[in-house]
Amino acid sequence: MRTVHAPGAIPSTMREGQVIILAHDPAQIAATRVATARLGLSARLLRPGAEALPRLARPGPAPHQPMSDSGAAMAGLAALPADPATRTSLPLPGPAPTLAAALADPIPDEPAALARALAAPGLAAGGPPPGDGSAAALRDGLARGEISVHYQPVVRLSDRRPVMVEALARWNRPEASVPPDTFVPLAERNGLGRSLSVSVAGTAAFEISRLWPRLRLGVSINLPLAQLLQPDLQSWLRQVIGRGGLSPRQVSLELTETTPVLDLATLHRALLRLRDAGYRVLLDDVALGDGRARLHRLPFAGLKLDRSLVENLPTEAHSRQEVRRLVKLAERQDQAVIAEGVTDRRIWGALCQLGVHYAQGYGVGRPLPATALPGWWAGWRGGRME
Repeated sequence: MRTVHAPGAIPSTMREGQVIILAHDPAQIAATRVATARLGLSARLLRPGAEALPRLARPGPAPHQPMSDSGAAMAGLAALPADPATRTSLPLPGPAPTLAAALADPIPDEPAALARALAAPGLAAGGPPPGDGSAAALRDGLARGEISVHYQPVVRLSDRRPVMVEALARWNRPEASVPPDTFVPLAERNGLGRSLSVSVAGTAAFEISRLWPRLRLGVSINLPLAQLLQPDLQSWLRQVIGRGGLSPRQVSLELTETTPVLDLATLHRALLRLRDAGYRVLLDDVALGDGRARLHRLPFAGLKLDRSLVENLPTEAHSRQEVRRLVKLAERQDQAVIAEGVTDRRIWGALCQLGVHYAQGYGVGRPLPATALPGWWAGWRGGRME
């Protein structure tokens, strides 16, 4: 059923713990329903076709575990691999290896075999355990092109319009994926931060520029303080994004909170230089009591509210008061306010009441490969309710 949304409305999301079935074979569909019921999960049948990708890429948690038969493959589903950062698995064309084995075994109780496959270690948890990374392995991985990029959408609260995506690095090693909270600090500690940023910026510029005629989304790239202050930042950044096909006005830079700011004057000058060059610089991870209040008046293009602050808005008056204050301050300085961690309607409604400008989070869209963004866009703009 198609529902028309009022401005500011947010669609409901797929329930966590839901198994998605992409299949034609009635026997496999029936067996999978029985198997998921034995595990206390719900099953959702999606007929392979043009509608499947938008529904699989729509906001909310990724499906618990895919089930598909060989006839269910469709162009674009290969764009939805497991995400090592969120430990979620997404459907792929054809059965996962353990599921394929379960289906191939001529045993009488097929639902039991499917249930064992669905509950197998690594699958029910959303993928294999994260791999251990080292500086040498990361250096080799950068050279071999193992760093990929997923993109999390950002939309305007007033009319739900998608405006940009945040580029998020992913490291997919041959033996196992390494989560960002492991390899990003590793890169910064071992002098590989520049190489990682160049890789992410180059990939993001190339992939988003190819989507620009269809989606017209800007892209934001995370940078630590040390890189933001480097005198040659604009030189390498202009070269990398230009080669990919983007201009500075299509790119935002997010200052992460990994390093405390000791020299406000130096940062102020760097922000002005980047602004004059066309880049929008955002202050990331703004939270209660983070000790960075003195940064809020610097010439950032916007403030990104940390999820620890955002998720408390429906229930905590103090959090709402702080966000209201930040919005007023930002508007006086011609800054935007972006809320991260937007997961449900209550948070969305609170943000609308407080005048926050943009929203990001699983209630809007989870991180996706570039090739899955058109599917997400179609599902989001279609405004379907479940």
